[in-house]
Amino acid sequence: MSSFANLFQPGTIGTLVVKNRIIMPAMGTQLADAEGRVTQRLLDYYRARAQGGAGLITPQFASVSADATLPFTMPIYHNSHIDDWRKLADTVHEAGSKICIQLMHIGMLFIYSGFVPEGMVVKAPSLTTWLKNTLPYEEISVDDIDRYVEDFAQAARRAVAAGADVLELHACHGCLVSSFMSPITNRRKDEYGGSNVNRARFARRIVERMRQELGPAVPIMVRMNACDDLEGGITIDEAIEQATILEAAGADAINVSSGLEYWTTLSIPTFLFPEGPMVPFATMIKQGISVPVVAAGKIGPEYAASVINEEKADFVALGRPLLADPELPNKLREDRIDDVRRCIYCNNCLKSATDPAAGPMSCSVNPFVSREARYPYPATPTPKRIMVAGGGLAGMETAIYLKERGHQVTLYERETQLGGQWNVACASPGKEGYRALSDYLIKRLAQLAVPIHVNTEVTTNMVMEHSPDAVVIATGAVPTGLPVPGADKPHVVQGHDVLAGKVPVKGKCAVIGGRFIGIEAAIMLAEKNYKVSIITKAGLGENGVKLEKFNLQTLGNRLFDLDIPLYLNSTVVEITDRSVFIAMGGEIYPVRADTVILSVGMRSVDSLARELEGSGLAVYKVGDCVQPKDAADVSYQAARLASTV
Repeated sequence: MSSFANLFQPGTIGTLVVKNRIIMPAMGTQLADAEGRVTQRLLDYYRARAQGGAGLITPQFASVSADATLPFTMPIYHNSHIDDWRKLADTVHEAGSKICIQLMHIGMLFIYSGFVPEGMVVKAPSLTTWLKNTLPYEEISVDDIDRYVEDFAQAARRAVAAGADVLELHACHGCLVSSFMSPITNRRKDEYGGSNVNRARFARRIVERMRQELGPAVPIMVRMNACDDLEGGITIDEAIEQATILEAAGADAINVSSGLEYWTTLSIPTFLFPEGPMVPFATMIKQGISVPVVAAGKIGPEYAASVINEEKADFVALGRPLLADPELPNKLREDRIDDVRRCIYCNNCLKSATDPAAGPMSCSVNPFVSREARYPYPATPTPKRIMVAGGGLAGMETAIYLKERGHQVTLYERETQLGGQWNVACASPGKEGYRALSDYLIKRLAQLAVPIHVNTEVTTNMVMEHSPDAVVIATGAVPTGLPVPGADKPHVVQGHDVLAGKVPVKGKCAVIGGRFIGIEAAIMLAEKNYKVSIITKAGLGENGVKLEKFNLQTLGNRLFDLDIPLYLNSTVVEITDRSVFIAMGGEIYPVRADTVILSVGMRSVDSLARELEGSGLAVYKVGDCVQPKDAADVSYQAARLASTV
């Protein structure tokens, strides 16, 4: 019997039988058009996950009110929206899954989006000092509450008319309903604030009104917070009580999440979190209620199976893993675990790809997310002999897609192992799981029987001797130096080499650079009890493409926990044997340092490409040798290049 067999036992939510225990939770896509209409790209995206075997598909939230909508999302506050949702429901049903439509009023989640459409305001239960002062706010009135309760009920009616099998009330992460349930955001003195029962009153009324509108047959699920991940936030005991209130009101299942997206990071756990950080909360809530419970948040295949096997929850919500591999359920059911493209929880899916042609979503593991109709590629009508120079992510992925198209591909890497700079990333604190990506690519190369030559640096003479039809240059990038006096001293080293354990570190350490490599090197050293500080000429995580919010905030929290001094908006003017002199606020200060660690950027290595110019060969560049970028951008570049050769 497969170790994943219990994941594929049917489960029930109210009157609905779901074919397995795997749920795709609601995640933002921006795949609707600007007016909120369904698009073919959106249908392709959800069809792929339904065909991939997920038992229940929950698309991105449906806004229940006209005063809480965002562009590129599908609302459901008017009867005219039913037809678009019906197209999506029909697509999911035809692909073999059930569909859950999630109903939400955005409320304070406008803070996370950073964007409030013209004419709208941020609806909040209370106006507190924590609110961003750059946005317009309005404290919600009791009349508003009554109106929104009816908005949810009518939206539920429309969702059922559109073909929804289950409805989900979004009451987590700091949306309007969630903000009422939390003592941090709800400081009201009326019947909707104060006690836990009062704070749950809005959510309870919505569920009761939905049940009244729909009758007993339509399943209703509530996604709620078990923890706000902030001091003074909702406690697990309060969450259990709220779950019992919602069950009594008519909820058929509780989907357990945590965190306030505009202030904390637990709602979308990054690589720095342990696996399944919210599962213990789900288990405690399950013990307090009788309806099924869904566990969510950084749950990989093996852990998902254990959650079900050990009855910690009744269903598992696999969000990012289904972005990384839409076929994940089918592969697990068929016990093809080695074929799974594993999510590495890098959170690149939370940002748009740098290349506008890539669309609104990106993934380091799956370059075809939101581009499902383009893969698999058709076989090439004219197979070519192709040399790929460089065995990092860009080289390996390009070689794989070229081979899948039918080209004759040979891969070369100058180091002793494949992976390139990705091996450095895997050595960073908390990023051990990143190796799943390079491991998958190496296995795939072996499956495709791509010849691989390590310890082999490709030269112009070698290329001319082999006389291939095309050459792909994927020679990557190297760390840059710092153009200040003293930067060439022996105690000045690169952050990449520190993370890889290639250089000795002693005494007090100063890290120059406040982006990922610099922050991660500082954390690693501090955890080894080195005295370390960070110097950066901009703010933390700034000076270039802004780092993904959840990653940056999680790393920042760790810096504060470790008491690492931060010298922000400070320019290095000179490095001496014992200090780094910085300009800060118009003054010069020495920062004591026995080891100085540089993390100030990367420089493309493209000399081979330049040498081959004018050779008459077809030469392509991909990855960091074009311009240093993150893994999601590199993955997309590789896939796009392979489609054109």
